[in-house]
Amino acid sequence: MKSIKNKLITFAVLLVLLPVLITNFVCYYYFSSSISSNVIDNNKKLSSTISDGVKDFIDKAYTLTEEMAQNKTTIDFNQENQKEMLTNALAKNPYFDLLYIQNTSGKQTARSSGELGDRSNRWWFTQMMKDKKPFVSKSYYSASGNMAVTSIFHPIFDKNSNMLGIFGADLKLNELQKLVDKYSDGKNVYSFILDSEGVVIAHPDKTQVSELYNYKTLKKTVLVKDASGNVEKDASGNLKTKLEDIAIPQTLKETVGKALKGESGVVEYSDNNKKEMLGAYTTIKLPGQSQSWAVVTVENKAYAMSVLKSTQLKNTFIALGLLILIAILIYLLAKKFTQPILELVDLMKRASEGDLTVKCNHKSEDEIGNLSYNFNCMVSQIRDLINNISNTSNLVTDSAKTLAINTDATSQSIDQVTLNISDVAAAAEKQTSNSITGLDTTTKLSDEISIMTNYMNEGKMSAEKIYTVSTKGVNIIGSLETAAKENNNSINNIAVVVNSLSEKANVIGNIADTITSISEQTNLLALNAAIEAARAGDAGKGFSVVADQVRKLSEDTASSSNNVKDIISNVQKDVNKAKEAITQAELVVKKQNDAVKYTGETFNEISSKIQDVVNKIITTASSLDNVLVSRDQLLILMEDAAKVSETLSASSEHVSAITEEQNAAMEEVTALAEDLNKMSSTLNESIKIFKLN
Repeated sequence: MKSIKNKLITFAVLLVLLPVLITNFVCYYYFSSSISSNVIDNNKKLSSTISDGVKDFIDKAYTLTEEMAQNKTTIDFNQENQKEMLTNALAKNPYFDLLYIQNTSGKQTARSSGELGDRSNRWWFTQMMKDKKPFVSKSYYSASGNMAVTSIFHPIFDKNSNMLGIFGADLKLNELQKLVDKYSDGKNVYSFILDSEGVVIAHPDKTQVSELYNYKTLKKTVLVKDASGNVEKDASGNLKTKLEDIAIPQTLKETVGKALKGESGVVEYSDNNKKEMLGAYTTIKLPGQSQSWAVVTVENKAYAMSVLKSTQLKNTFIALGLLILIAILIYLLAKKFTQPILELVDLMKRASEGDLTVKCNHKSEDEIGNLSYNFNCMVSQIRDLINNISNTSNLVTDSAKTLAINTDATSQSIDQVTLNISDVAAAAEKQTSNSITGLDTTTKLSDEISIMTNYMNEGKMSAEKIYTVSTKGVNIIGSLETAAKENNNSINNIAVVVNSLSEKANVIGNIADTITSISEQTNLLALNAAIEAARAGDAGKGFSVVADQVRKLSEDTASSSNNVKDIISNVQKDVNKAKEAITQAELVVKKQNDAVKYTGETFNEISSKIQDVVNKIITTASSLDNVLVSRDQLLILMEDAAKVSETLSASSEHVSAITEEQNAAMEEVTALAEDLNKMSSTLNESIKIFKLN
């Protein structure tokens, strides 16, 4: 069975955990979007900054070389003056590697350093002679200077716009390398610059610069070495090189193509090590008729998002700590709130098992305190009820025993009456026979007077015996009436007790109804509390669970009350059966009393008749001398005596039948008393399951 405490703890933890998780998720989503946006913006700004730096550097060199190409010293083509100018310019601007001037035939007329040569076979000379427009050339790597170099070319015109020659300047690109290194950590954040051909001219990985990595053709230029590891040279003394393939992500290649076409933007791709990278690319527009260069900035996405992960990790630890703290507090609060309920559940269980000595000691002003108070009242009332039932049951048992004893005594009296009535019947039959004989002999009275005297004496003795027996019968009938009255009183007492038991059972039923009503009101209060908790939203969910448990407890109380009502209903049914049995017993006793009364009246009549017979026999004996005279009267008397004897015999038989009916009725009363005793015993056994003290 799940406890309320565990449910409260689980619900509260979920109530805290879900908002924390949702908050972390939302924060992660927005922070991730914000950081991603910031990283992209930073990369775009960085690429623009580097692009502006490169453009400024090239523009500065371009402007300077343009001024020198238009200088009078250059136009005059005085070799010494040109050389001096170039030497001084190189000294003032060390970012130049070489300055040189050549005429339209390709012959150099001046150099800042080195020997003059013929450049008519160079590609840039051919292009310049054809287009006659200035431009910045593609880059190349200077093995002597160990750096990337590019060249700037300007046509030399006279005042009439006639082309006189070409001014050339080799520009060191190590300044661009410094610019790239400034904004790169070489691992997670770096930038690189490409010339118009897609060749790397500045990169944190200087190997890519020295080997002329080309991001358009996916080739690199490497030196050819012999078996000893020495660099080989061609017939002209130049270092021999060869092209090898390079591997870069296709997305990066496409990005370089876009940048060299004049586009700018951002890109996200996976490098050769499967790392997610964020980047930005910008075109570098060069002066003159030069093709554009490009700058690309790259940042490791995981590195860029590391701040977010660090923040997320901190938030997670804070949330876990908060969750643990809240769980502890909720556990303590839940224990405090649920402990009285658990105690009530235990006490309710003990009470349902019959222990009515339980008592809840919890006292508070809230619903639980009211529930504890009502529980104590309910147990107290049930305990008093069981005590009353027990006392009433004991009283019924005692009354049943008394009824059984009285019934036994009455049965014995009836048996004795039956025996006496049998004697009376035998005497009545004998008297009838004698009356018949006397009647027969009366006709012979004159001849058998002496015999008649003897018979009269015998009749006198028999009459005296009959009178004695009749007197005993009257006395027995009197005892039977007394016993019947006592039996009637006992049945009346039992009826009073049973009626009292019925009234108390009704009172108990009313108490059970009251308890049921209280439980229904408690259930209604719990339902109202649940509704209010639902209106309160999330803040009321914990109270909703408590209200639900109170409702369940009230339903259990109602169920227990209904069980008590069922028991009381069974008791009332048994009491009604007892009342019906007592009613039947009263009817039987009434019949018995009527029969006893009728028997008593009959016996009194018999006694009276017998007394008359005795008196008449005595009178006859005393008037024996007048027998002959009174013979006719004697005949009449004898006929009357015969009739009386017949009546007495019939009455005796009737009394015998009545006593048999009374005996049967007493057996029924005895059976009812036994049934009542059994019901009392069953009720006592039912009450024994309750512990009252």
